[in-house]
Amino acid sequence: MITHRSIVSIGFRLSGVLVGAPAVAACVALTLGALDLHHAAAPDGSHMVSVRTYGVAGLLTDAGVGLDHMFGFLAGLAAWLLAVLAVLALIVALGAVLIYLIGRGVGRKALWARIVGGLFAIGLALTSLIAFTSLPPRLMAAPLPAMAIALYTLWTLIWRFDEPTLAAPEAETATDVGG
Repeated sequence: MITHRSIVSIGFRLSGVLVGAPAVAACVALTLGALDLHHAAAPDGSHMVSVRTYGVAGLLTDAGVGLDHMFGFLAGLAAWLLAVLAVLALIVALGAVLIYLIGRGVGRKALWARIVGGLFAIGLALTSLIAFTSLPPRLMAAPLPAMAIALYTLWTLIWRFDEPTLAAPEAETATDVGG
């Protein structure tokens, strides 16, 4: 039978998966992009030629090498930016793993999961309350579902956490034979 604790457990696990999967994909993609841009950021400077010897062709070649160096510098900046974003995506993925583990812990009646899950729910409730009070009147209903989820989670973790699981009633066997 589904209990309030199992609903909260499934909610934490589902949230962990829904946040974690895109975060892991983003971390991998951003890391690959940063590596690709890092390789592009190392321009080859051996193409410089003498303007006195080659004239206008040498000037155009040197200008092209200068542009190559400029774009290499910009690629290096982009590589660093992508690396920072990859680290942030990794942090989000680790947070999602924590949320998933909280869901598993709540399903197994772990005290640490009850405490940490309650702290997450309090944080969500406070964030929803701040959003509710700071939004214009036409958008005030937007944070209400998140607040309701947070309050339900708190109610479950505080008052319904140790609720016994009801077993399905056993089918009665007929003992009356032939009569």
